[in-house]
Order: sequence, then C-alpha cells, then structure tokens
Amino acid sequence: MYLAHHTHRLVMRRCSISSMLVPSSIRFALLPSSSSSSSSTSNGSSTSDPSSGCGVTLQFLHDDSVAVITLQNPKRRNALTVSMMEQLDMHVQSLLRWSTNDSSNYNNNNARAVILTGGGGTFCSGLDLHDNETPSTAETAGGSTNSSSSSSHLLRDGKNMLYHMTRVTNQLLSLPVLSISAIDGYAMGGGAELTTCTDLVVLSRDAKIQFVHAKRGASPGWGGLRRLIKKVGRERALRMLLLGECILGEEEALGARSGGKISYYADVVANEGETALHATMRAVINPLLDLPCSQSIRAIKRAVSSADGDGEVIDCIDGSTLKLDTNLAMMGERDAFLSVWGGKANLEQIQKARDRIKGTPGK
Repeated sequence: MYLAHHTHRLVMRRCSISSMLVPSSIRFALLPSSSSSSSSTSNGSSTSDPSSGCGVTLQFLHDDSVAVITLQNPKRRNALTVSMMEQLDMHVQSLLRWSTNDSSNYNNNNARAVILTGGGGTFCSGLDLHDNETPSTAETAGGSTNSSSSSSHLLRDGKNMLYHMTRVTNQLLSLPVLSISAIDGYAMGGGAELTTCTDLVVLSRDAKIQFVHAKRGASPGWGGLRRLIKKVGRERALRMLLLGECILGEEEALGARSGGKISYYADVVANEGETALHATMRAVINPLLDLPCSQSIRAIKRAVSSADGDGEVIDCIDGSTLKLDTNLAMMGERDAFLSVWGGKANLEQIQKARDRIKGTPGK
C-alpha cells in the first residue's frame, strides 16, 4: 500500500472526467448534462479539498443510473490520505442506499453500474506517505492494535485501518450493481488492492498494476489478497505478491505473459490512445444502458455473487460492522497484515520511500 517507483515503461496521460480529449459526441456520452445527469455526493456536493484538489468525488450520470467514484490527489498520484478513506467510505454508504432493491424503490430504482477510477491520468498509488496523519516510527513501533473511533488513527493504527478499508472494499464488491475499475497509469500497493474489489477491470494501454507490499515489508490487508487469489489463482497470485510480477495494459492487450502463457487480468483493454474511462463507457456502460430494465441487472448480480462464493463476503457485513472472525480467509489475511504492519522492516521501507519522494537517498 505504498507509492511506487517511476518507470520508463509508462507514459502518463493527463486525462480526467472533465478534461478528456475526446470527440464532442463521445464527451456528451461520458459527462453529465443539466437535463440528464447530476454530479453530487450523499450530501449533494463534491467532497474534496478545493485548495489542494485532494479528495474523492461521486458523480451520477445517465439519469442517476451510473455512478462514478473518482480518486483525486494529483500531487501524489492519487495516493490515499486518511480524509480520502473517510470520503470513500461515505460514498460507498451512499451507493449502498442508491442501489438497494427494497420494496419501496425496486421498480423505480434505475441503478445499474458503479465505476471506480482516478483523476489526472492515474488510478491510485497506495497510501499517501506524506499525509500528516501517516504513522511515525515512534507511534507505530509498538504495533498498537487498539481500535479508535477517531478517523485520524486510520493510518496510525494498523488494525483500525484494516477494518475500515476491508469493510469499505467488501461493501463496494457487494453492491447489487455491476462495478468496474477503470485504470489509467499506476495502481500500486493499496491501489492494486482496490482493483480487486470490483466485478470488472478495464485497463488503458499505459496501466500498471503492482502489489508492492512485500517490497515495503508489509502484506495486503484490505481483502485484496483473498480477492486476488480468486481472480488469478494461487500460483500467479504468489508471483505477483512475492516476485514483483506486474499487470501491464500493453501486455494485456497483446494477451502474452511470461513463459508464453495467455492470461488476462483485464476484462477490457482500451484501444490505443483511449482512456480507461472512455473504454468503460464504450464497452461496458453503453451495453448496460441498452438493457430494458435495471432490475434484471441487479437480480443477476446478486445471483452471480451467491453462485461464485461472494455471498461469504457479503455475509461478513452487518450494517457498518465488519465481522472478520466469521471468515477464515479474511482472518488469515488480517493476522498476516497485523504481524508485519508497523514492524521494523515496514517502518524502514516507509522512511526510504519518503526519502525517495523528497529526492534524497534512503539510508
């Protein structure tokens, strides 16, 4: 869950929902208009820090049938701060209400899909190591695991952060609508974990997904490890987690992997020069909008979740409380994370990463 090194293999494209260089006919399909869509959060306003451009926004398109969650932290390649984690939680709670199929709104509910993406041409590079609320050596050396209701302890207290983000990602996966990660540029560490908590993954050609946890003396702790194994299998998951194997959009487009194996992480790869969001609208959202009703989409999503075992994840959520102790796989991931988070190697790697970001060599 940390920021990654620069890589010459990627050419970062500056493209956000509001500034994509696409034909006007396409732009109208992507962006809300006053007559057909709205841009809002659960309290009716965008959630971000205007002075820094840092935050998480929730936008509704196509008569509120499609929701777009956008991560924004341009100075840190959309790395997550404590405040952004809180905002993501708030938006997911709003989407749970928006997509619920209860008796009062089932026939009128037009919810069909949720897109998770990042602004500025990148997805998410993990935790923001320069967030004022990230852990210091003195604060985390003791490996504190005491729960706290204070949001400022989400990063300072590994257990609190784990429960918070595991609940949020599981709830996003459990939404009774189709969910899609639209990935441009980097998805590293915690950002890589976020790519596992949606039904589908759409990659641009410059996308790079890498689980860098082991390099940082850590282990995945947001449910991403369990979901990764389910997505790619045990052998490939180990290669990605321990040997640094990356998912590259360009390679996914070619369909070729090391050793001559054909293996896909992406469900859709964007065309050359196309953003992941644009590809998502073209290849996923437009076909969903052509379906005659939203009720069948949500019914099928629920049935598929039950059939493939996601019901176990959903059963671990009781309102806003995560019941990790009811699922052995989730318990194992939790215990592995807490055994290394805040340890000596982890703290040393955090400091080295901070030094690299500052432009000074790590010790």
